[in-house]
Amino acid sequence: MEKRIEKLRKKMKQEMLDGLVVTDKVNRRYLVEFTGSNGLLFITNQESILLVDGRYTEQAENQTSNVRIITTAPEKTVYEYLAEWIKKGQRIGFEKKSISYEESMEFIQMCTSVDCQSVETSNFIEQLRMVKEESEITNLRIAAELADRTFSYILTILKPGMTELDVANEIDYYSKRIGSEGPAFETIVASGKRTALPHAHVSKKIINENELIMIDFGCIYKGYYSDMTRTFSLGKVSEKIKNVYTVLLEAQKLAIGSIALGNPLASLDQLVRDVLNKNDLADYFTHGLGHGVGLSCHEYPSVNQVSKETIEALLLFTIEPGVYFPEKFGIRIEDDVLIHEDGQVEVLTKTSKEWMEVAWM
Repeated sequence: MEKRIEKLRKKMKQEMLDGLVVTDKVNRRYLVEFTGSNGLLFITNQESILLVDGRYTEQAENQTSNVRIITTAPEKTVYEYLAEWIKKGQRIGFEKKSISYEESMEFIQMCTSVDCQSVETSNFIEQLRMVKEESEITNLRIAAELADRTFSYILTILKPGMTELDVANEIDYYSKRIGSEGPAFETIVASGKRTALPHAHVSKKIINENELIMIDFGCIYKGYYSDMTRTFSLGKVSEKIKNVYTVLLEAQKLAIGSIALGNPLASLDQLVRDVLNKNDLADYFTHGLGHGVGLSCHEYPSVNQVSKETIEALLLFTIEPGVYFPEKFGIRIEDDVLIHEDGQVEVLTKTSKEWMEVAWM
């Protein structure tokens, strides 16, 4: 953890920050390993200070090292505690995306009272998190493997007459049984026309014979996430569906094969749109191509048309093109991909993505 803190302090120095208030719980975990749902981390050029209430003191002491832990009292706000470490004229950053309006006002008032400058930051720590360490990659591989194993199991029990909710419950239960800490997000199981909903909530709709199914889910291992989507048929479906799937798979494979160090992430999104445009499908691709994966399932950087980042070594993100025809059907194919230091691409999601027509007993 100290290496992460030192990288952060180096970045703070570049941005001329004397301190950084960390309110995002995932960023707190990344920096000091504290997993409590409440607390405030204050990083200065010399010290790391974690303020928690009495519910979390023992947990903080057990999980962290080289961190000063302060147990707060209810009659004093955390920002009143912070004022004790801040000097006149200092520049103190805060995470504008993870702080409430009320808290931000308290923070700004505190800065005014001690005559320091409050500085908004965005993706400040997330930019450090996007480059993965070897220990993180190990956990991410295992999370992806758990998802692969779960999907393989689901194919053995899937049959007409099950509801989407039945299948989602089986996914969540089985993945936890084999080692996942829980679902990465609300598991998506959509069938028939409901596959046209990119983020369909599971329903009690019965899955019928000769119907399209989309399953999007992930697993968590030691706090690290995986995310995969597969679309397939239970029995036979129309040739139109299979033809669209063929085009989408071609675009997804092309994007993965075009990953190269130094290229803009946005270029991958554009590449897929170009393929889909040639096949009159681009208008039905209604979201970005992917997102980072790590200590959260959807994290920085985004992979879309407006992405500012370039492809670096040790980035891990999804490639998930999808097309959705309202009231008809939708298809999405999603893999987690890792870029090695030599530029080689490792697809962590091992489940086949070739067109599947699943039979049942």
